[in-house]
Amino acid sequence: MILKKIDEKTYEKFVKSSNMSSFYQSIEWYHLKLDENKHCELLGLYEEDNLVGVSLIIYVKVLRKHYYAYASRGFIYDYANLEEFKTSLKEYFKGKAIFVKIDPPIILNLYDKSMEKEFNLENRQLIERLKYVGFIHHGFNMNFETEQFRFVHAIKLEKTFAEQAKLFSKSTKKNMASAAFRGVQIKNASKDELDEVYKFLELSSERKDFINLNKKFYERLLDNFKDLVRMYLVYIKKDTYIHNLEEKIKIEEDKLKELKYKLEHDNVGKKLKKEEEIINNSLIKYKDELEYAKNLNDITYIASMITITKYKEVVSLSSGMDNTYRKFNPKYVMYPKMIQDAFSDKLKYVNFLGIKNPFNKDDKDYGIYEVKRGFGGKTVEYIGEFDLPINIVLYYTYKIIKKIKRK
Repeated sequence: MILKKIDEKTYEKFVKSSNMSSFYQSIEWYHLKLDENKHCELLGLYEEDNLVGVSLIIYVKVLRKHYYAYASRGFIYDYANLEEFKTSLKEYFKGKAIFVKIDPPIILNLYDKSMEKEFNLENRQLIERLKYVGFIHHGFNMNFETEQFRFVHAIKLEKTFAEQAKLFSKSTKKNMASAAFRGVQIKNASKDELDEVYKFLELSSERKDFINLNKKFYERLLDNFKDLVRMYLVYIKKDTYIHNLEEKIKIEEDKLKELKYKLEHDNVGKKLKKEEEIINNSLIKYKDELEYAKNLNDITYIASMITITKYKEVVSLSSGMDNTYRKFNPKYVMYPKMIQDAFSDKLKYVNFLGIKNPFNKDDKDYGIYEVKRGFGGKTVEYIGEFDLPINIVLYYTYKIIKKIKRK
């Protein structure tokens, strides 16, 4: 088994035919990384003359003049002959990298909406086999400590959108209806509107205290993925919002008139008095909201999302919102639109991408996971990240320095 550089056409053909493919292994991602001045290679793994695996390799500089080789969400390989696989990596990267990092999209477990586990014994054994031949496992991390997410939430599309929507949770349907009532709508944004889209991505990164990808990254993304990228802008349409409120106020006022007639002509009971109180409180709420709506611009942008469609799936790469408009539930407009477009594109999967620990309900970001889970699908747990040391001394030097810097 040997490892060698391959051309783009050969590489892309193999990736496209695999059920392990993702945009992280695409030719478009390769060119994006080259545009970032990263040193990258497309490698093929051969058994005699047969191509049995591929990976996009991104070299990352560490320890001033050394590199590690990151197999971008790869290798795409069946991991059948691990001894020879390890040997081929060591031979190829000797003198080029102090270690090789892999994080293949191999599923360890799937979880349904009740968090019931579909245990995959074979892939758990793969972890032990990789460790046995010399790979170092980064463990079963629950957050975002590694190159890629270990947990994602995804939906397999098997029916029409109308049928898929029946699988949405009650709270999801309720929040979708609430967003529609408040005049929340969505549109496809053009490349010229990147500034508006990016504004909301920045707002969310500041609020959630994580580093957002800079605007230049998204410009490169659009240049390389072209029509495979969709940008969405979510907005409040003022006249729709006002119309819906006025209609609701009229309905409540008619109910109040009917109730007052009953109170005047029938015996006054506690139940009717309570109902009158509820209607009056609703009227106060809707009238206050109407005054708020009248002060909005005709169109008020409140959130954005960027997706990538590649191979068999669409991925929600980034999203953000202005927290001032949190009650307008923009995600309950974005995600249904993403799912609808996936059906239009005849895709197999909708991937909401990374989630933090799905078992910790006390985590401050757990609500984000609940939003995603409400649209159906399953939570996917991957086997995780592994390092294969090429230069043992430099590898552990790097690990020690990295640990010191974290303190």
